[in-house]
Amino acid sequence: EETLAQKGMAQSAGIAERSSKACQHNGHVADKVQKHQEQLQRRLERLREQQQAAQQKADELREQIRCKGSTRGVACRSASAPTTPNGKVGSVMDVRSAASMPPTPSGHCNASTAISESSTGTP
Repeated sequence: EETLAQKGMAQSAGIAERSSKACQHNGHVADKVQKHQEQLQRRLERLREQQQAAQQKADELREQIRCKGSTRGVACRSASAPTTPNGKVGSVMDVRSAASMPPTPSGHCNASTAISESSTGTP
């Protein structure tokens, strides 16, 4: 019986030791997983910021291209520019500036057309 008791105690001690080592290992693994998840979160935030910056730059470039491609002579407005007094998008022109503008290829840029374009926001 003593031998069986000693074997039982040795077995219990071995189980306790392995259990302790397993708990330490699990703790190390949990720490590594948490650090990895934090790194992923930081990377995701950084990528989102880069994506927003790239999207903003692309929007600005599209606006520049759109403005350069405009054949009507109507000034382009950035997203932060104010609207005209009547609340429409466009540029406010007086008779002097409209009269001094050269005609567009279609010949539609005279004083009355330019004023109506600027007040209605449409060509």
